[in-house]
Amino acid sequence: MQLNDRSRACFDAAHARGKESDVRSMDVAACLDISLKPIARPELLSKDWQRSKYLWARIGYDRIFETTDSTGTEVAEDRGVIAIYGRAPLPASIWLEARTRADFRWIGDEYSNRYRFRVDATREFTVLDHTVVPHFNYEWIYDTRYDDWARTLWTLGAEVTQNDHFRYELYFARQVDRLPEDRNLNAIGVVFKWYY
Repeated sequence: MQLNDRSRACFDAAHARGKESDVRSMDVAACLDISLKPIARPELLSKDWQRSKYLWARIGYDRIFETTDSTGTEVAEDRGVIAIYGRAPLPASIWLEARTRADFRWIGDEYSNRYRFRVDATREFTVLDHTVVPHFNYEWIYDTRYDDWARTLWTLGAEVTQNDHFRYELYFARQVDRLPEDRNLNAIGVVFKWYY
């Protein structure tokens, strides 16, 4: 929800289900995005919020619930989030986006931090009068519980704009955990986005 030319509020709910287990998770989040005013390019104020900003910050809160058939629903994690985003144009109409994010995590009674560094490449196309944005991103995750780089994650997908208020995204993701144990996860996802 856009609050003004330089800020917006985001609300997010995500559901995941494991193929090999009965664990299901629900992720509920709220955040505030704040951007710099484009002094040199004031025309950017009237364009697409995320795709026209060059630098912005996010502050948010995330609560994650887990449900199993045997234990029911419980709060698995509370998480505060601070992130900084930056975008830069590359040749061939490709955009490179970088994100630095810190997660302040309470898992049960234990507090820890996780630092996430992501690069993302996108290019916008028009297909049948709809904007389609394929993307590829790669993320490195440092976890203070292990004092090491615990995880990498890459995602390949595309976002399709239906109208001014609705977009959807299809993606494939691969997560590689090094700590606390070596483990891989492949996932297919769908994201629905409403804008007001």
